[in-house]
Amino acid sequence: MFRSLGDHFVAVLWHQMAEKQGIKPGTKNEYPNTLARLVESTTEPYVIFYVWDVQKKKKVRKRISLVGETNAEKLKDAKDIIKEVNRRLKEGWHVDETLPEPVEQAPVPTPKLKEFTFEDACQYYKATKKIELKSNTEGLNDQYFRHLRTYLLSKNQSNVELKDITVKMMFEFFDQLKVGGRCRNNMLGFYKSFFKFYIYRELIARNPCLSIINVRVDASEDHRPFNADQAKEFRSAILATGDEQLWSFCQFIYFLFLRPGEELRLLKVGDILNEQVRVTSGNSKNRKTGFVNIPSALEQLIQKKRLRDYPATDYLFTVTGYPGPQHVGENYFYKRHKKIMQDLGLFGHDYDLYSWKPTGAVVLYRATKDIMFVQRHCRHSTPDQTYTCLRKQGLVFEGQRVTEFPELWE
Repeated sequence: MFRSLGDHFVAVLWHQMAEKQGIKPGTKNEYPNTLARLVESTTEPYVIFYVWDVQKKKKVRKRISLVGETNAEKLKDAKDIIKEVNRRLKEGWHVDETLPEPVEQAPVPTPKLKEFTFEDACQYYKATKKIELKSNTEGLNDQYFRHLRTYLLSKNQSNVELKDITVKMMFEFFDQLKVGGRCRNNMLGFYKSFFKFYIYRELIARNPCLSIINVRVDASEDHRPFNADQAKEFRSAILATGDEQLWSFCQFIYFLFLRPGEELRLLKVGDILNEQVRVTSGNSKNRKTGFVNIPSALEQLIQKKRLRDYPATDYLFTVTGYPGPQHVGENYFYKRHKKIMQDLGLFGHDYDLYSWKPTGAVVLYRATKDIMFVQRHCRHSTPDQTYTCLRKQGLVFEGQRVTEFPELWE
């Protein structure tokens, strides 16, 4: 149901969030921030803002979900929230969590079947999985939990026991879900794993999502590779701004097939070995330490900038433009790269910073025609992964002309 957000209600909402997340009052203009704004997502709109974190010494992103059954109700919700949040930010509110001394964590108590609700199941699952999940995955799981919570609340079933969630309920939940097909399929995969988690623990007897199938979705066109002309235009446009570090960042993605968000952004000087670059397990997608050979063109760049001469513990990319103790934020290079794409008329056409990775894979395969070699450089566990990526770009059968098809009867 839609809630009418008066000033009092929004103030209460702010204080609840502040208490939970360690946001405290300060003095006017004491800390930098980015004011709240509405993000009109293709799935669900929400409000984001950036508040200064004293411990992390940087602005951190905060997100507030909106409530309402119609778009107009959600926009009204957003308007009230943005007004209150921006007032607090201007007053100097900031994150300042006094961190306790680390103590040995008590083991997660084993859940009991009696009165084990869906909410209990969510909390136990999060506590158990915390050690193995990355923060972005935890955030995505929380989003999936919120969707099902909202549905259960609408059915007056917010305290439903996990064992009482039926196949019919889950079918109805996914039928009424207002998200894109790919997001729906990902959420379905999550809940199949979620309920399987409790089947293995003998807390439920059956998986209520097992008979629900994925919906058909169009193949993703995200991260479209650049062609040679576009790459040349990019190089000229970036260097014309004097932003050599952004061009170096792009080259590292291109030559090493590194993911910009964590693998490259968190790369340290000590990870640049004599002939290889090491991708540590904590930063890699598959949680395994991997090694990538350094092509000669990238080696020239490394030597020119004397990157190996800096302390091994320094991060390679910082806001100073040189290796240092503090890595850049998650969107630091993304925003600058986006500006170049806008100037070149490429933004909004499935290109992004990540596109340099498949661009490198395309060029390497065309140069070698060796799918196993590309697989090793991609750090794929099987050739099938590489085959799928190359097939998406139409490269697997490149050079095999259909005009050579023989006439059987001749």
